[in-house]
Amino acid sequence: MKDDRRLIREYLGGSDAAFEALYDRHQRALHSFAYHLLGQAQDAEDLTQTAWLQAIRSLNTFQGRSSFRTWLHAIAMNLYRHQRRDSRLKTEPLDPEAADSRQALTQAETALTLRAALATLDPEHREVLILHEVQGFKYREIATILSCPVGTVKSRVHYAMVALRAALAESSDPEVNHDVRPRPAES
Repeated sequence: MKDDRRLIREYLGGSDAAFEALYDRHQRALHSFAYHLLGQAQDAEDLTQTAWLQAIRSLNTFQGRSSFRTWLHAIAMNLYRHQRRDSRLKTEPLDPEAADSRQALTQAETALTLRAALATLDPEHREVLILHEVQGFKYREIATILSCPVGTVKSRVHYAMVALRAALAESSDPEVNHDVRPRPAES
């Protein structure tokens, strides 16, 4: 499997297949990230497409100081923040009808409760939790995406977890585990 930097060089050299490989590799995670931020499938699709378009336009400026994945998510985060700032997109609670019908009802209800609790968090806390806990980014990668110090990321994750525990404690769902803990710290 070719690495992202090689695929970027090949795409810039004219290979559409190289871009397709990049797209196939990163599309699902990027869309998932957008969906967790926005809570609405159509808004997530719009943000994802816009991020890919901007990435294509700026690909020749990618310097490789971070991974392509980090760079692509940073583009999406900047677009999300810009749109939120302009109040063109609103973060809304997730649609309960969107739960996967193959999941057990209890799991779906728990997931909805967790998503509803996430929606109550301040945007900066929701962003770091989604990046760290859902997308699996490391603190230094999140710092790159958000353009802030690693210490700030760690602090936001901590306070986000405190706020999430409080929001879940207020939930009326007895099946939800309120003892949420962050992923183990990286070295």
